[in-house]
Amino acid sequence: MAYFDPSFERSTGLRQTLGRMATRLFETPFDARQRRLAARVADLRALSDAELAARGLQRQDILFHVFGGGA
Repeated sequence: MAYFDPSFERSTGLRQTLGRMATRLFETPFDARQRRLAARVADLRALSDAELAARGLQRQDILFHVFGGGA
């Protein structure tokens, strides 16, 4: 199976918008869940250590928190 990564393609605003619409149109519930989880991990990783501590987390626990049922 081949994998195509379009992340390095340059596209216009309209082409980008249409691409996102097509992606969402054919998106499965699994895809949507994975996208939400990845966004959650990125959001937590963007926080400072102090902000994480205020939420009761340490940086090394982010993935367990999101994927391991601690969410």
